[in-house]
Amino acid sequence: MSEFETRPLGDELTTRIYLLLLRLPSPRRSALLQEGYTEDEVATSLATLQERGMVQASRQDVIEVFPPDTTLPAYAADLERQARTTRSAIEGLSHLFYESRSGTAGARTSPEVTLLDTVEDIEAAFFRAAGRAESRIVRLVARSDRMDKVVIRHAESIIAPRATASRPSLERMVVFEQSILEVDGAFNALETMRANGIEVRLTPHLAFSVLAVDRTAAVVDISHLEPGGGGSLYVQQRQLASALMDMCIGLFSLSTPLPRTPRGPSLRRLTDRDGQIIAMLAAGASDLTIARQLSISQRTVERRVRTIMEELGATTRFQAGAIAVRRGFL
Repeated sequence: MSEFETRPLGDELTTRIYLLLLRLPSPRRSALLQEGYTEDEVATSLATLQERGMVQASRQDVIEVFPPDTTLPAYAADLERQARTTRSAIEGLSHLFYESRSGTAGARTSPEVTLLDTVEDIEAAFFRAAGRAESRIVRLVARSDRMDKVVIRHAESIIAPRATASRPSLERMVVFEQSILEVDGAFNALETMRANGIEVRLTPHLAFSVLAVDRTAAVVDISHLEPGGGGSLYVQQRQLASALMDMCIGLFSLSTPLPRTPRGPSLRRLTDRDGQIIAMLAAGASDLTIARQLSISQRTVERRVRTIMEELGATTRFQAGAIAVRRGFL
């Protein structure tokens, strides 16, 4: 497997379709469908690749694939711009952090940036900022004992408010660290969030938690590093709030969507619970994690995974997830 194949463009399905297009001498939509991809998978992946400037797919069947030695550097430059935005936000936060602790620092609060001292301050700032949302809320949730409990017990409060008549198109997006799946009941909680209209994604690691609201306000939560919450920030300074939103959107776009539990008619030997196992396999969960989420033994999970792989004709766990995606089960 090449280095490129181990570093996806943003999601595994789009990467697989792009690699297939590179190998086809005359790329066509019909050829992708013959490979087993669905109409929706092809349309979504081609739209993503066209947005990135890698293909031209406006014709009915024929797909024009541009040389990767010109398109991939341009895409890498776009990712670097996102990285610069993230670094810019971190530099601003670091300045505020050290200034607030220096002997020459001014007041601890200002109309634009408020230094938060306690977890209660953080939660109050969260609800104050979220209440201002008009178009978009993005939240990054770093792991901590407190947030793990919130995810399980109060999933509906992770990102609020819901879209209303006055805010019909409010986007709500949240990114969790992938290890959240190790918490009992987390998978069901994340599925509940998605059922309530929240776009849920997973990423390997988050340096800190952030709530970004439109481009007008943000809450930076470092309580996973400082349990008391001291040093967290409520930001209303527009440039910094906008930079934090850009950082959140960039991390969201590079994160992995929470796999869906397959719905509809099951395969011959697979059960509804197997559908949940397939979804968690696609999310990278271990057998032990799956067992904890479904309250069954690890041996049972191992047995069902073997059955799933046999039914899908897969030789590895990763291949089972890939086949499930290709067949439209996830």
